[in-house]
Amino acid sequence: MTIDWVRGTCPRCGSDQVLHHVIGMPMLEAYESSPPWVVWEGCMGLGPERECEECEHSWQSEDVGFAEEPEPRYDARADEELPSEPAPLRVVGAVIVRGEQILTARRAPGKSTAGLWEFPGGKIEPEESPQQALIRELSEELGIEVEIGWLIGRGEGDAGDRDLHLDCYWARPVGAAPTASTDHDLLEWVDRRDLQGRDWAGPDVPIVETIVAGAVPRFRRS
Repeated sequence: MTIDWVRGTCPRCGSDQVLHHVIGMPMLEAYESSPPWVVWEGCMGLGPERECEECEHSWQSEDVGFAEEPEPRYDARADEELPSEPAPLRVVGAVIVRGEQILTARRAPGKSTAGLWEFPGGKIEPEESPQQALIRELSEELGIEVEIGWLIGRGEGDAGDRDLHLDCYWARPVGAAPTASTDHDLLEWVDRRDLQGRDWAGPDVPIVETIVAGAVPRFRRS
């Protein structure tokens, strides 16, 4: 059994120095073909599944990135499949900084959550890391290139009948700053103290609170 191992990147700092912790007894072929960054924990392993050697962050792989629909449950007594909870909608947002200012974006009329303020971003697609999704979304939405920094935190909300997970990252423009958005009718650069007092979309509120409390922009390159 040969596995196409993909190391991936840390969802916190973006490093590629990721360890895979595999729980259970492997087939010999899988064990022999594994790269040195795969750690076989055996049946006594308790997790986590992933660990970053650079920033020491650890996580479960299923909790990051695009969420696959769960396998249906089966009730043997009733001989029928049971409905499963739908997979959460995973989205990413960018707290774009320019000096001491932060970019805020107001949802345009006709969009969901119209009139509310948010950090620009969008949905994670299959096979994308959060950072890759954010780079793509900001290119499409704002027409800019960015450097993605560290994860700030996660906000949660509802997306119809699904949970919504919003992971927000520090970001800074590479080149020109954005002047317009395909999804917003107003972009404003504000000081962090002025983030409060706006009508924010629910999932963005915990991120705003973290920033106002003193979170400092952090990037792998100073």
